[in-house]
Amino acid sequence: MTDPLSVMEPEPAEATQTPSSRRAFLAGALAAAALAPQSLGAQGRQTGQGRRRQQQSAAMNEGVDPFAGPLASVIAAPAEWTDPILRLVRRATMGLRASDVAAARSMGYQQWLQNQLDYKRLNTADVETQANTLWPILTQTGDTLFQVNQGTVQTSLQAAWVYRAALSPAQLYERMVEFWSDHFNIEIGKVGYLKVIDDRDVIRKHALGKFRDLLFASAKSPAMLGYLDQNLSRVGAPNQNYARELLELHTVGVDGGYSQEDVAELSRVLTGWTLQGRGNFTFNPAIHDWGAKTVMGMTIPAGSASLGAAGIQEGEQVIDMLVNHPNTATYIATKLLKWFITPEP
Repeated sequence: MTDPLSVMEPEPAEATQTPSSRRAFLAGALAAAALAPQSLGAQGRQTGQGRRRQQQSAAMNEGVDPFAGPLASVIAAPAEWTDPILRLVRRATMGLRASDVAAARSMGYQQWLQNQLDYKRLNTADVETQANTLWPILTQTGDTLFQVNQGTVQTSLQAAWVYRAALSPAQLYERMVEFWSDHFNIEIGKVGYLKVIDDRDVIRKHALGKFRDLLFASAKSPAMLGYLDQNLSRVGAPNQNYARELLELHTVGVDGGYSQEDVAELSRVLTGWTLQGRGNFTFNPAIHDWGAKTVMGMTIPAGSASLGAAGIQEGEQVIDMLVNHPNTATYIATKLLKWFITPEP
């Protein structure tokens, strides 16, 4: 079978760099992040059992020290962009390491890639257990996270991300976590602890799942709605921030065929999508605009407040339309090609 990545010409300039430069950066960041648990008190300190678990994880998942390995024995710099296996591993992981290359050569291109796609079959249990041991607050509810120092929350989230990216055998999954975190960008400085919930219940939950599930989860994410001021939107004063981002960045793209009028109409459709408590999505029919609306040719007939919670279906219908719009497929596929293969697909 033809190598799907062969459309990309070799990149001599990049090939002269250290092959594992991306992972080397992660290694350095991980070393720095290792200091973070000390600020969490006794609950976050690594126990002897935890250290043994980490060592066992490395042995079980890799067979070698994850940041060591005779790379020179399995690759040569000129071959880095011409060898299909090396290019696949480089693109699908956080950086080349000897164990990944050896595994890919042993399994073959398609089997290794399929194993990465079917990431739930990979042994990530030890890495996840250790991450949850080192940064236990990341498993907590919004009510608990709200009470934690937000600097500690941010440091814990960043350190856990680096830890998983560097050590997890599910490397393609971690790359997709990175991709979708960029696609559904949220500034933690504005939303604080809500970003932890989004990372856990939206991005990581759906990173290698169906786009529809991911988009719906994002549309109902307290972090996303808070970041884009959707919680301030209401009938008579719709806020257009999330509606614009949903069209421009999340689905059809800036050239996807929508107008400013479509943004305004979509913002009316989404009134009532808001937050309650410490990180809970809710639809509030009392602040929803029940008038007729039209978004990119889709007509939403006028409704009535008597419909109550059923009013959320207006927004869900439009999101479904956007999921199935051909421009969304083109936009997302192009971004993926740029992410994995070439800046100019």
